[in-house]
Amino acid sequence: MYTELRKPTFDLVDAIKPIGAFFVGIYDAFVHARRLQAAMEIAQHLKAHNRDYRHMSLGDIVNKIMDEK
Repeated sequence: MYTELRKPTFDLVDAIKPIGAFFVGIYDAFVHARRLQAAMEIAQHLKAHNRDYRHMSLGDIVNKIMDEK
């Protein structure tokens, strides 16, 4: 009698992809938060010690720093 070979419907790679994407998302969030923290510290230093930046708000300086890549 001929028996039909059935492929498994569960694929381990497909099950692991969302878990990997979750951890990559957490890592990206930490990197972005650290970049934002560093930009804020630089902006505070520039505003306190550089006359060219005293007229600008901290938010504007942070946005300029974060826009540069």
